[in-house]
Amino acid sequence: MQRWMGRLAAGVLVLCSGLAQALDLHGLKPGEVAVWAAPVEGGAPLVEHRADAAMNPASTMKLVTSYAALGRLGPGYRWTTRLVSTAPIVDGVLQGDLYWVGSGDPRFDQRDLVELAGELRRRGIREIAGRLLLDRSVWSGTGRADDFDGDAERAFMVAPDPQLTNLKVAWLAFYNDELGPRVALDPALPGVSLSAKLSDGGAGACGDVRNRVAIRTAGDSISVSGQLPQACDGARAFVNVLAPTEFARQSFAAAWRELGGTGPAGFGTAVAPAGAPVLASHDSEPLLDTLYYTNKYSNNTMARTLFLTLGHEEAPGSDTPAAAERAVRRTLVEAGISDAPLVLENGAGLSRRERVSARLLGQVLLAAARGPYAGEFIASLPIAGEDGTLKKRFADVGSRLRMKTGTLKDVRALAGYWLAPSGQRLAIVVIVNGPRALQQTAAMDDIVADLIAQAGPHCCAGMAGGQ
Repeated sequence: MQRWMGRLAAGVLVLCSGLAQALDLHGLKPGEVAVWAAPVEGGAPLVEHRADAAMNPASTMKLVTSYAALGRLGPGYRWTTRLVSTAPIVDGVLQGDLYWVGSGDPRFDQRDLVELAGELRRRGIREIAGRLLLDRSVWSGTGRADDFDGDAERAFMVAPDPQLTNLKVAWLAFYNDELGPRVALDPALPGVSLSAKLSDGGAGACGDVRNRVAIRTAGDSISVSGQLPQACDGARAFVNVLAPTEFARQSFAAAWRELGGTGPAGFGTAVAPAGAPVLASHDSEPLLDTLYYTNKYSNNTMARTLFLTLGHEEAPGSDTPAAAERAVRRTLVEAGISDAPLVLENGAGLSRRERVSARLLGQVLLAAARGPYAGEFIASLPIAGEDGTLKKRFADVGSRLRMKTGTLKDVRALAGYWLAPSGQRLAIVVIVNGPRALQQTAAMDDIVADLIAQAGPHCCAGMAGGQ
């Protein structure tokens, strides 16, 4: 706290004297960092260090996608998932195929699927005599995230999918009570085998259960072994299993079985017949809720889904990733922001190829904060010292700082806003690229703290351009 107050006092002196404070890079080399900061309420940038250099932004790219999604789709946009069929219903039996028409709802979970399938039961259907067919036509493709082969099984690598359910992860529920240590799969995917060799770990603390047991996945099998402390009773851990279409099929089978239904007789993919009657439908939560999880917790799958949804709304039936890129670029140009340094792969920052400049990202921050959805955009950002990916950072700065983080090998980034006591705001972008990035988080945080101190409590009136 003393270090922070000292910086603030120094910043006030600099501001009052009308001098521009030199940018301290805190050990970073000038060529491996880009910095930009400017007052939201108007005025020249406070700092412009390599502001036009093309940089890999990692997950701060999500801010560009979020800004475009709010502007083009609106905060109330919803995804609709439907079950349709042209088959007759006779004595509780659907006499033909059932189509699951996916919309790519990024937050569709097993409870939603049970509710959706429950509509079939309430309609009087107890058996599906035909097949369950997945209509995956909402997108022409899901885009790419190249050069992450070593992370292919990690949850953050789950690609968007028209029938995405539970973000394509199942949960392991651990118990250690009078019946002894054990584990169960939720949902109980019928085609996934779970084997466990667990012993009682005694009265020790649990912490993260993944540090107490070994979890291994291979195709459609999961094995768990180790000593499970009694304090881990009720603990949960997620696992990424199965291919997307198989996960959807088994998720439906689990939901339908839970409801007492029988069938379907088979499984496949096909486009639903035009005008097929809707037997059940589910509307997602609004886009605003998806933005919260996308940015607070840096969810790649949700960000990539937003990107593809922009493409679908831009040009249904065309090359969806290409249409999404056009929609993002058009949004920037319409806001008066040059898209010259922009390189897009999937809109999530899960990319070795994506590029922005600190100035472009900063201008997105300014446009978002001055636009009709300013509150919605800013509310989606992690709050320093409180939540999301900033929960354990900037605790001494506190809730006046909201920033999106970005982390990849060779990349560290921060972009967001400082709210001064005066009520004025400073938009800040810091991007580090290079082999030393992993070790430069503290230096990056120090640069942000310096900028806040330089702005001072009366930010940001009368600021002159910086370096």
